[in-house]
Amino acid sequence: MLILRSRSPRRREIFDSLGLSYFIDACDVDETSFDTEDFLEYLKRITIAKLGPQILNTLDVQVSADTIVVRDGAILQKPTNEEEAIFMLTSLTNRTHLVLSGMAIRNRDQEIFDYDVSEVLFLPWKRDEILDYIRRCRPYDKAGAYGIQDLRSPVRFFTGSYTNILGFPIRKFFLYHRIWSEFLGKEK
Repeated sequence: MLILRSRSPRRREIFDSLGLSYFIDACDVDETSFDTEDFLEYLKRITIAKLGPQILNTLDVQVSADTIVVRDGAILQKPTNEEEAIFMLTSLTNRTHLVLSGMAIRNRDQEIFDYDVSEVLFLPWKRDEILDYIRRCRPYDKAGAYGIQDLRSPVRFFTGSYTNILGFPIRKFFLYHRIWSEFLGKEK
């Protein structure tokens, strides 16, 4: 069985679009960052932690993912309130930042971590546009307080993978297709 260790509706949409047979069993993880780790170390630690307990003697494959927004080396996590969302979106306006999505795959024989990086340039938004976006889209479940898929999103331009910015490094996932491809097209 393929187990998606995520509650993200965007990751579910991606898995559904691939025709994968899977079920969701997400783990709760403390996503606090440590002062001593850089953003890539953080991404790896959180993504692997989201896999949950080690599989023993089973044919199951677990997949977890995490997405972070990085501006000037600092991680912008999910905002917890409107004030944080305003701060994040204001700090990103008319600037370029990175979006990294990490993915971990584990079966009984191996555990793999990989990630993808995209670069995003924001529109030069004014405060009223930021407030309108927050009230319309309620981006409290999104790293950096925005979603590229949202109507009238703040994204002007990006390089890299759209699905990476959406929340899953699909190009990297396909590199490891031998591990999970048996779950293509099966009934849920």
